[in-house]
Amino acid sequence: MIGFIIGLACGAAELFLLTHLTGSLLSGNALKAAGIFLIKIILLAIALVVVTVFFRQDLIWCGVGVTSVLVIGAFVINVMKRKKGKGDK
Repeated sequence: MIGFIIGLACGAAELFLLTHLTGSLLSGNALKAAGIFLIKIILLAIALVVVTVFFRQDLIWCGVGVTSVLVIGAFVINVMKRKKGKGDK
């Protein structure tokens, strides 16, 4: 289950970077967006490599952790922004 915990941590960091990436894209700052995108890819690669090398049996749980935090977190952020009048309707 250590892979799941690593996946949750990586997913939370990915969600944080995703919110900053969309903000950069919406503001038109392409260079900052490219940098954030590279950091996102490197972070995901590091998490998957660590789990693959040290906790191979938990690799699927790492993927479940990353995707669950991204999906649930994006939903929660959108609901919170909708209540403030800024989210998708």
